[in-house]
Amino acid sequence: MPEWLVRLEGDNFDLEDLPSLLCSAENTVIEEDGSYYLKSSQFKSLGSADEVRERAIDMIEKLNGVVTLHIPSFRGISEGGVTMIEEGGRRHHYVYLESSITLRSKVSANLTVTKSDDTPQTAPPPSNVESWIRLAKTDKAVADALHFFRENTWISLYKVYEIVSEDVGGQQAIMGNGWAAKQTLGRFTQTAQSKAALGDSARHATHRFKQPSQPMAIEEAQTLVRGIVLGWLSSKA
Repeated sequence: MPEWLVRLEGDNFDLEDLPSLLCSAENTVIEEDGSYYLKSSQFKSLGSADEVRERAIDMIEKLNGVVTLHIPSFRGISEGGVTMIEEGGRRHHYVYLESSITLRSKVSANLTVTKSDDTPQTAPPPSNVESWIRLAKTDKAVADALHFFRENTWISLYKVYEIVSEDVGGQQAIMGNGWAAKQTLGRFTQTAQSKAALGDSARHATHRFKQPSQPMAIEEAQTLVRGIVLGWLSSKA
């Protein structure tokens, strides 16, 4: 049975954190000669590079959300091609060109998947990232919240707040669980809905939603919503 790897593209500053965050039998990120690859048990039952890529894109979307939640400065990663490794070690590389939706394939010599400096990696304790990814697979509210959190706009942050609020039974539950204070939530919701405060970035285009006396900055909003989501996910553990 062939082994599938999906190359990850992004800033090296972000990529180098992934092997320590994903290191389970289910999902692993490995580094090889300066490149980073996603390896997953979910790929084992798939029979083509197209299927692997489609599954990986969905996984990477969730991964972007959970890593942004774990590391606020994370900029995100994307799929950069699929590699099939035959049992004898021979590799086939598939590179997708988005502009023309074409597929190119080439065959390379035998290679062994190892760390670039040939030293064994000591697996750190499992991170929250892996548990959040597993939770997002079975809990649609979590998957949706992580999807919108990654976008980091006023509208997307408000959507995350709405998703959590609906899931737990309203704003009172959020406050009751200690995830946010009433005054802070009020500033957030008022700012998010106010065209006077945010212009075109607001949830509404009308002027009937007045801005608070102290409008909230987007950085403060992200910190607030991140704290709510972290508390929410912790409650589901």
